[in-house]
Amino acid sequence: MSGGPRFEYLWADGQKFKKPTPLPAREYISHLMDWIEMQINNQDLFPCTSDRPFPRNFPNLCSKILARLHRVFVHVYIHHFQNIVTIAAEAHVNTCYKHFYYFVTEFQLVSQKELEPLGEMAARICKDPST
Repeated sequence: MSGGPRFEYLWADGQKFKKPTPLPAREYISHLMDWIEMQINNQDLFPCTSDRPFPRNFPNLCSKILARLHRVFVHVYIHHFQNIVTIAAEAHVNTCYKHFYYFVTEFQLVSQKELEPLGEMAARICKDPST
């Protein structure tokens, strides 16, 4: 899956795709959603009761999930934004991205390097909420 000419996202899940593998966006996103569902449904990773502790790698796992979801935003904005405009959904998609951006930056869950592909856009639409 690509995020324009400068960014290529390879899929690896440690099971079926042990090595980073180029995939079309549709397959990358499908594998991503399946992978996220498996992580969230694994009670060793996302415990459902207060008597089970969260694993030590929980923050890293959340960061990985959110970084991969950000890549979907990158792909959609770069390759499909005109389709979003055509159906008059740009305000909705921008609002979704802003909520995502504010959350991951507030809690430092996605690196600046990972946010770079949409950095210019984020600077325009995601104003510092404290000002």
